[in-house]
Amino acid sequence: MSKSLVFVVDDEPNLRKLLTYWIETDGHRVRAFEDGAECLAAIEDGPDVICLDVMMPGMDGIEVLKTIQVLDPQLPVIMVTAKDNIEDAVTAMQQGAYDYITKPIDRNRLRATLAKAMEKYAMAREIGQLRRELGHAYSFDKIIGKSKTMTKVFTQIEKVLNNNINIFINGESGTGKELVARAIHYHGARKGGPFEAVNCGAIPENLQESEFFGHQKGAFTGATQSQIGKIEMAKGGTLFLDEVGEMTPALQIKLLRFLQDKTFEPVGGRNKIKIDVRIISATNKNLEKEVEKGRFREDLFYRLVVFPITIPPLRERKEDIPAMINHFLRKYEKETGKEIRLIDHRAMEAIVNYEWPGNVRELENVIYRAMVICEAEKLDLSCLPPQFTQVLRRTNMESAAPTRTNTEDLQSVPEILSMEELEKKAMLQALVGTQGNLTMAAKQLGMGRATFYRKIDKYALHELSPFLKDNE
Repeated sequence: MSKSLVFVVDDEPNLRKLLTYWIETDGHRVRAFEDGAECLAAIEDGPDVICLDVMMPGMDGIEVLKTIQVLDPQLPVIMVTAKDNIEDAVTAMQQGAYDYITKPIDRNRLRATLAKAMEKYAMAREIGQLRRELGHAYSFDKIIGKSKTMTKVFTQIEKVLNNNINIFINGESGTGKELVARAIHYHGARKGGPFEAVNCGAIPENLQESEFFGHQKGAFTGATQSQIGKIEMAKGGTLFLDEVGEMTPALQIKLLRFLQDKTFEPVGGRNKIKIDVRIISATNKNLEKEVEKGRFREDLFYRLVVFPITIPPLRERKEDIPAMINHFLRKYEKETGKEIRLIDHRAMEAIVNYEWPGNVRELENVIYRAMVICEAEKLDLSCLPPQFTQVLRRTNMESAAPTRTNTEDLQSVPEILSMEELEKKAMLQALVGTQGNLTMAAKQLGMGRATFYRKIDKYALHELSPFLKDNE
């Protein structure tokens, strides 16, 4: 059983060291932070409880607590305060703090409070997990996947559905960032409002401000009539800013002002307009590096990147590919007039081993193209673009290469997989290689049918349906 993780947040170095020593001595893991911003930046690491000082420079403990309550209302926060500052402790309890302790800290009181908080949080997480399983929580709109990385994405989506926290979606081109943004909007509290998407990189620099904030008649040459901007169009709903890293410096300043008080003036206008809108932004750039290079404002970065969600590339979740293929085959069935139910095992092997630089968007286009070309009821290698034949040839050559066993070669292995991961990978390869024939796959692995079926459930390999077949 893994040790519980405790965050200690206090600007006093000596107190941080003392609390860290006490808590580690009691058998827990500790991460210490000198301010609230550092703590919030690491919240995705999954603490089981947070010890948070009330009085800190910059962002005080109450502000940090409010943000934690938005990110994870179940996460217990124990406030640390001076004896003569009990009013702040009462305020913290009203804001959702689990408990408070006063300085100088009594070690036994701290130990008991931590133990109860950890027990409560463990129970809350277990109940939440059961609810997700019963409620089919691993499916939002057209986002498909049961891999560990996508399960984490779905869990993050659930946490932000019914609040107004600004969300930042990061991921390579084609991973489905807008799909995630739409899922958050249409499954959340703002689903009754509009969803407006704008690609910041596709708007000419001289029109960006007008596109976002609108303009009054005569504001500039060619402005023959007044026009509202994207922000006003999204009133009461969600504004999705794609490729936010492409904003001009001037637009960054104006957007920052809007985020501070939710008001703006159209180009050429004099009256301020107040708008209630949720901001979801996305980019395939590394915004932190853009900030370091001076191309993106640091203060705007912190306003936008409050709750980050990272969408993994397709090459890191290949176990989701069979389910995606099945979805795209059904999606384009009516449009192409073709009902394709099977995929040749060589075609499937090539698809799984391809690196997918264009991610899910590329996979969708490849399957759509293959359906147009395919003249049979089974999609085979000839229906795929030429590079997939090359992938299969290269994969077969690598498989046929002599096995190296000397010590130097073993040291060059890039990663060590657990036995369960190896077993899952072997089962997946066997199922793909036998085109989903359960009997043949189990026989190839030297595994009994009952054991094989049980492990299919264990590793959630049902996403291979409808390619799974009982026997032939």
